[in-house]
Amino acid sequence: MTNEDIMALISQETGLEREKLAPDATLATLDISSIDLVSVLFEIEDRFGVEIQPEDIPPESTLQQLIDRVTAGAKA
Repeated sequence: MTNEDIMALISQETGLEREKLAPDATLATLDISSIDLVSVLFEIEDRFGVEIQPEDIPPESTLQQLIDRVTAGAKA
């Protein structure tokens, strides 16, 4: 699993163009809804086996913080 794999998954699940997904962008500025976030987190769990609760990822989280949570969970 790479950062690019996770970004591609986020793009796929949210419908946002991959080019618009900068690591320092927040979920709020990208207008990623809570429903989209849940969809992303379910897909992360299915593909990478990492379970993250939606309430652990507040709207002010950056994409890099989300990626860091996924990669940390994969190593745990």
